[in-house]
Amino acid sequence: MSITLVREPDAVDERVREAYRDIKASLRVPVVSTLFQAYAVVPRFLDYTWRRLRPNVLAKPFVDHAREIGAQAERETATWSSSDHAAELRARNVGEGDIARARETAAMLVDLDPKMLVIAHAVRLAMSGVQIGGGGTRTHQFSGDDDRLARDYRGLSVATIEERDAPLRVRTVYEEIKAQSGAPFVSGEYRAMGAFADWLEVWWRDMKAALNTARFAAACRELEDAAIGAARKMPYALNLRDESLARVEVSADERARLARVNESFCQMLPGIVLGTALAHRALHASQPAS
Repeated sequence: MSITLVREPDAVDERVREAYRDIKASLRVPVVSTLFQAYAVVPRFLDYTWRRLRPNVLAKPFVDHAREIGAQAERETATWSSSDHAAELRARNVGEGDIARARETAAMLVDLDPKMLVIAHAVRLAMSGVQIGGGGTRTHQFSGDDDRLARDYRGLSVATIEERDAPLRVRTVYEEIKAQSGAPFVSGEYRAMGAFADWLEVWWRDMKAALNTARFAAACRELEDAAIGAARKMPYALNLRDESLARVEVSADERARLARVNESFCQMLPGIVLGTALAHRALHASQPAS
């Protein structure tokens, strides 16, 4: 199915603009995830949903569960065959500054993507009438440097290369990603990697080798199961039942389309989580584990 996105520069509705500002501040990232850009097609839905997601995103249990999913993806990709991407980039005469920026981008993505996976499944379940969250939290909010919500990536400059603007070598990888994954568009993660054409190419070579294996499919199912469990354990209630959304004037047709779009993200995100985990690990292959 086709999925419409509201890119940050194209957001004109003030509810969307305000939600985007708060999403970036709460997640401490410089970009708005493609998932929220899809929700923004119906500004009333984005506004209503984000207001109910926000307390969860800022709660330690949510962050801890997302980190566990990220660690699960890192462990899985550690068993995959891949090269030392930093060494390959140096062999292509990529400078140390660009390698450092690629590493920072990958670090941000492995922090962000598991959260998006949990959110997508929480929204899916809540829209189907399942009670999500509400058990509260027994822990304090983040109060010290050792227990922060997340590293603050807002100072990171993240360029994204749109499909229509991509040079041929980047566009070729984009088309292969869509063909292999069945996604109707290139996710924001890969568009950020597209700003580093050499990195995108060496990453995609190793990622493509894993995509059509039984092990990859099993790993995606395991991440999905973990995300569903984390979604059900959200500390604060997420009520997206039909009657609640109807009260904020999200029509039945809009709800049906949003549910289909969100389901597409539920299917795409496990592979994206694994893909960015691979990107992060392979860029640090020559560094000792911390």
